[in-house]
Amino acid sequence: MRHELWDPEIHNHRISDQPAPLVSFILKYDLIIWNEKDSEPTFETVNGKSWIDITMSSVNLANKKMNWQVVQSNFNDQNYLVFNVESFNATRDPPRIFFNHRQILKICRAVHQKFLESQEEIQTIDSKQKLEKWIEELTNTPIKLVKVSQGKC
Repeated sequence: MRHELWDPEIHNHRISDQPAPLVSFILKYDLIIWNEKDSEPTFETVNGKSWIDITMSSVNLANKKMNWQVVQSNFNDQNYLVFNVESFNATRDPPRIFFNHRQILKICRAVHQKFLESQEEIQTIDSKQKLEKWIEELTNTPIKLVKVSQGKC
């Protein structure tokens, strides 16, 4: 798909592809195109070359762009796009774990058992350090069960 936003100006006798939907998408979401007009083509064969691969991102990420380039491949017609992104702090939500009914019951039983076993221990907690250790052990009980039920232990 050819377009002046990412292609160098090359005379082509073929009818150009219709990039309108992609360009509309880029404009709608205010994306920045990383491709450079003077870069090597992203696709090359003996019959021709093309700039068919496009790297784009939000403005925020584009400000972190470093060293975008096309690296020629010796093994196929598709060249590699290589770039670095300056490091930044990104927050990600922790992965959600979904439990079936059987797993929930198993976790409830294990936590209940932990409380029963810990009744005397709870009454002997006399420092912040012991309390934090006990809370950590209690918190780890369901986590261990989840890992076992998912085959990760």
